Amino acid sequence: MSDQIRVNGNLYSWGSIKLKIGGELFYGFTSISYSDKRERVKGYGMGRHHAPRGRSSGKYSTEPVKLGGPKDTIAALIRDLAKLAPDRVSFGNVNFQILVSYVEPGQDGITVEIDDCVITSISSSDEENADPKATEIEIDCMRIRRNGLSLYDQTEGAP
Repeated sequence: MSDQIRVNGNLYSWGSIKLKIGGELFYGFTSISYSDKRERVKGYGMGRHHAPRGRSSGKYSTEPVKLGGPKDTIAALIRDLAKLAPDRVSFGNVNFQILVSYVEPGQDGITVEIDDCVITSISSSDEENADPKATEIEIDCMRIRRNGLSLYDQTEGAP
């Protein structure tokens, strides 16, 4: 089935996004990016055609998830994660899930599950201007599923 015909309907926009981290809703983030890929390599053999004989099943990988937002939102996330750490301090040791939902009336929702996440980097840059002060964090994740569907092969079960 192809996409739906829409006349005067709302498309997904920034206001359609709901973001949960570790089951808690966050409202202050101003950016999120994520991506995954499955690198599949062609295999060649002998023959005048020198065309590929097939391809590998591939190697799945994810790029760092990036979340940006005001300093107080990042601080709240760090506080929440630190509470889950065994020493209640080392938030970089805490494994968590990110759930991104795109919700708009009259449309099927989109749910993105970003699994087995850990914070790997925090960066800030301040300069004199009228903008609110912001911070960006990078997160390493193990896999991404979109509406329960995956780019990686699940024929023998998900990891």
